[in-house]
Amino acid sequence: MAQAVNVEGVLIRPLGRVLTLVGASIAEAQSAMDANSIATQKAIDQAIENGEIEYDIQAPWYHFPDVDIELKMALSMTEKAEVDKKGKVRGYKPTLLAAPLNAAYKNTYNYDVNGSSHIKAKIASIPPATKLSE
Repeated sequence: MAQAVNVEGVLIRPLGRVLTLVGASIAEAQSAMDANSIATQKAIDQAIENGEIEYDIQAPWYHFPDVDIELKMALSMTEKAEVDKKGKVRGYKPTLLAAPLNAAYKNTYNYDVNGSSHIKAKIASIPPATKLSE
C-alpha cells in the first residue's frame, strides 16, 4: 500500500486510503458510542440489583443510520513502475493521490481552489447478517 507523503506539512495519500481512514474513523466513533451504552446498561443493572433503582430501564443506544461525506480535495495521478524479477519495467500502475484542501497545500503549491475536486460518499448502516441454520 502506498504511504502518505508529507511535503512541507501537506499530507498527500492515495484516494482509497483517504476514504478508508474516513470510514475507520466513523466505525471508531460508533464503537465508542456502543461501549458507552453497554457501560450505562451495566451501571443500570447494578443499581437495580442493589435496590437503588426500582424501575427496569434500558440504556439508550445511538448509531449513525447513514453518514454523508463531502470532501474538497486536490487530486493528482502518479505512476509506479511495475518491475519484474530481472529488474525490467513491465508497465506502470496508476495511483490517484488526494490532498485535503487547506492553507498549507494551497500556499505550498500555489493551488487555485477553483480547480478542486469534490468527492461525495455515503456510508449507510445495515442490519447484521443472520446466521443460516441447516
